[in-house]
Amino acid sequence: MDVLEMTRRRHGETVVVSLAGELDVDNVSKVQRCLDEAVEPAEPESRVPRLVVDLSALTFIDTTGLGVLVRQLAALRARNGTMSLVAPDGQVLRRLRRTNLAPLFPIYDTLAQALA
Repeated sequence: MDVLEMTRRRHGETVVVSLAGELDVDNVSKVQRCLDEAVEPAEPESRVPRLVVDLSALTFIDTTGLGVLVRQLAALRARNGTMSLVAPDGQVLRRLRRTNLAPLFPIYDTLAQALA
């Protein structure tokens, strides 16, 4: 079983969280915590950052992983924030499409496109 690796970095007002490996019930709480921390404002009055979740190195995502993405999107929208995904053609994008979740997110083929 692949271990999930997470990295977080800032590009101006955009925060990029990259996930690599498998996102499933065993590590979904760590991912939720990472995403929550990524968009936590430094000060109460500061703008909610734009979040890009790079799934291009993700080899597997289950329904709990999809759920964490949807919950994060809803939380950001409630705070007037935005969230987009990087999911080139592959298993993750097919899963998003099969579950009818793809229309909820702006989805890009590359990180460069998502940051443009």
